[in-house]
Amino acid sequence: MRPVSLRRTLSAAALIALGLSALATPAVADPLVPETREQARILGGASAGADVTSEDESNGSIAPGGVPFVPMDFTAPLAFGQEKATPNVELVKNVPLQEGQATMSNLAFKGDYVYQGSYNGFVAYDVSNPEDPQVVSNTICPGYQGDLSIAGDLLFFSVDQPRNGSECGAAAVASSNAAAWEGIRIFDISNPASPQYVGNVKTRCGSHTHTLVPKPGDDNSVYLYNAAYDVSASAFYCKPPHQQLEIIEVDLDDPAGAHIAKEVSLWDAENPAFTTADRVDGGASTSATNGCHDLTAYPAKGLLAAACMGDGVMVDISDPLNPAVTERVRDENYAFWHTAQFSDDASKVVFQDELGGGSSATCLPGTPQYRGANAIFSIEGDDLTLRSYYKIPRRQSTRENCVGHEGNIVQVGDRDVMVQAWYQGGASLIDFSNQTKPQEIGYFDRGSLGENNLVLGGYWAVYHHNGYLYGSEIGRGLDVLKLTGDEFADAVRHRQDVRNPATQEPITWDWKTAPVVPSLGSLPEAEVSPASFRAGTDRDVTVSVPAGTFDEGEYVDVWSTGAEPEVLATGRAEADGSASLSVTVPASAKVGTRSFVVRGDSELDEALYAASVELTAVSTSTALSVSPKSQVFGSSPATLTATVTGEGAEGTVTFSHGGGVIAKGVALSGGKASVRLPRDFPVAKRHALRAAFVPSSSGSTASMSSVVSFDVLKATAKVKAASVTKVKASKRGKLTVKVTATGTTPTGKVTVTVGGKKAGGVLRNGAVTITLPKLKAGTYRATVAYGGSASVSAQSAKVTIRVTR
Repeated sequence: MRPVSLRRTLSAAALIALGLSALATPAVADPLVPETREQARILGGASAGADVTSEDESNGSIAPGGVPFVPMDFTAPLAFGQEKATPNVELVKNVPLQEGQATMSNLAFKGDYVYQGSYNGFVAYDVSNPEDPQVVSNTICPGYQGDLSIAGDLLFFSVDQPRNGSECGAAAVASSNAAAWEGIRIFDISNPASPQYVGNVKTRCGSHTHTLVPKPGDDNSVYLYNAAYDVSASAFYCKPPHQQLEIIEVDLDDPAGAHIAKEVSLWDAENPAFTTADRVDGGASTSATNGCHDLTAYPAKGLLAAACMGDGVMVDISDPLNPAVTERVRDENYAFWHTAQFSDDASKVVFQDELGGGSSATCLPGTPQYRGANAIFSIEGDDLTLRSYYKIPRRQSTRENCVGHEGNIVQVGDRDVMVQAWYQGGASLIDFSNQTKPQEIGYFDRGSLGENNLVLGGYWAVYHHNGYLYGSEIGRGLDVLKLTGDEFADAVRHRQDVRNPATQEPITWDWKTAPVVPSLGSLPEAEVSPASFRAGTDRDVTVSVPAGTFDEGEYVDVWSTGAEPEVLATGRAEADGSASLSVTVPASAKVGTRSFVVRGDSELDEALYAASVELTAVSTSTALSVSPKSQVFGSSPATLTATVTGEGAEGTVTFSHGGGVIAKGVALSGGKASVRLPRDFPVAKRHALRAAFVPSSSGSTASMSSVVSFDVLKATAKVKAASVTKVKASKRGKLTVKVTATGTTPTGKVTVTVGGKKAGGVLRNGAVTITLPKLKAGTYRATVAYGGSASVSAQSAKVTIRVTR
């Protein structure tokens, strides 16, 4: 927040005179000292007033310069006191404003604790049960504006209001006072119920915000990038020109020794800061750059996005003590560059414009949707390219201060989603995966605080942390919002210990990586019920671990083992730390031991549990019979019958002989399967017949019969030839021979022997006409011989041949 978070203080009367109701919060015994430096900026100043009464262009979809934006929904805003939300966002708890606190501001997170800053100190909440948060401490230590971050057991608190000393009880003083102190206070929160003030660092212009950056190679030290911008010639310390960035170094074991390690200017003669002379005619009344409001670091990517009043700045922080500016951008539609957020892969950055300073009603038809909006830039190398604007599409009332403020990334797989506070505009869930078409995918709107006039309030910040949204409500304490629906399943499960919203960390899905199991035998055993069963059908088993194994509500997975492990079941631990998950063992599972690994999210591979189930099968036996015991080729075939024994055996039988298959896949019926041999089964003695049972499920074993010997005999041929009686000695006669056999048509050769001479031919369709040799006159008794074939036996017959002169 810009104006109200400045180190000015206004009385309730002054606020009312400027058109706002005073905050309905408990008064704090802290003398209000008049201040002269740009006091009008408490409410955005004259320039902000001009900004928020721009011509209405929100019904279109293209901003000046051809940049797309989200059009406004012109339906009526919520009435006073109304609440509205999409089905995927639910308010589950409000913890009211705590005694002595006022103007609740930013948030920081550590494990099961949420720390909420304010203009008067900070509050610690135990959110081990997020739907029933408990206040564990309320620290009163006035000093605007309460921006927070956490490292180790230390909490850092930004003070952007001159006080007459660094101690918590120091009174507010004018910035012209030589005794003025402002900067960063440091608290030990190793005991969240009793934070201890252990150090501080004085800065020239106070600390409007600060950003924590780890010190490379030193896990016990951090840097704080300090942002401040409110300079004044009348100030004792904060006179222009102002070094825009101070880098504070903190040894986590020696917070009292924290000190400014370096001052860095982000501007130089070649790239000067934005001034009023740079304003575009017809554009926003952009604030001159005196420093930076907010710095968002992404240390893993070596990046920092600096929102610096009139400038958006990209900084290389791969060497954190020597930041280097890589890109500066300006926007004719922006009034005050306020904060930023990277996409997880750092291919995009979302800058935000705090039009009206957070205390004006800018979500109105009279203010274009590209004013007071998020600007979504693509990042390609060092280049930033503006792709679109996003502003909540929901129309608000003139009684609601509304503009984008603090938010962070929501851990949704394969998409870029962030949640953002919009003061009385509520909380907005924004999908900016398509950088040219951002869209709102959920929201929660508390409705107007003021019935007749504007009462300053709403969400200063809304952040996602460990499955819930936490909203810092300026005058109403802390809201806890619940995400629902499958699209947020990953976000609900995501866990991160320390979360400083201005220090972005890569999203990791640790629970999606398969467990690394050195040896199942070395792990403690989970119980499986039933512990064994017959394979072959889908079967549910329950995998259980006892009380005390996990944390209450902890996510628990059951993984398969093997070359390609996968999650078989997911659940959450009970209040006593036990967990029982149902796992389906498929019918296709093979007989033998099927192993599982049980893993909870809190310790992952550090605490695994083994589980196993034994899949059994019923043994079968197969017997083969044949009837009759032999067959003649071509005659009625024999029948093979396989009898399979074994409880519940189902499947098919394959009949074979030697290396060949007679019949395959013959279904069992009543434990039997039969097949008739073909009539043309090959002639042979001692055919080796066999039957093999193939079970239809793994619940039965396969089995094979013993060999049964079977003979196939040749068919008996009949040879028939008519006598030849009219052959002359000078001629050759012809003899027609027919050979028959039951069930087949004989093939092969027929030979006629007559008068010491031979003649022959080959059967065609069981017949052949043979030309006889020349014979002398006389009567001959000829022999007609069929030589047989592979399937028909040889046979012969006698025939009389008479030869005349």
